[in-house]
Amino acid sequence: MEMRHFRVGLLITLLMLALSACASAGEFKIMDAWIKPGKIGSTSEAFLIISNATGTSDSLESISSDAASSIEIRSQDQDKSGRITMKVIESVPVPAQQEVIFKPGELAIALTGLKQDLEPGDTIDLTLNFKNAGIMTIQAKVNEH
Repeated sequence: MEMRHFRVGLLITLLMLALSACASAGEFKIMDAWIKPGKIGSTSEAFLIISNATGTSDSLESISSDAASSIEIRSQDQDKSGRITMKVIESVPVPAQQEVIFKPGELAIALTGLKQDLEPGDTIDLTLNFKNAGIMTIQAKVNEH
């Protein structure tokens, strides 16, 4: 009878370990956030990488910061004639097991109506609101890149 209790206990322990490994297998994080310098009242751009190593797709719904009057997510494209166009994006899909890279000339976070000068070395808080992951506040360092 004691051997049977031991086996049941061992089985429960192994199941708990297996389930905890599944729960922590993926991670959702923001990396390499930086922002261009800018003067009060002007517009600057922030860039970052969203890494979704989870098994669930998500989407970036909005961004806010006390450093600017308003914030938009913008994509930049070049048409066949070479003309560059900017488009405001309402939300950014973040597929499971993938990264979304905000980088100059492609995808940017536009901070308009800066409330302060942004000098190299300064740090600005950005609050990102995701559909599933919820609210994440990060710090973006100001630099020239």
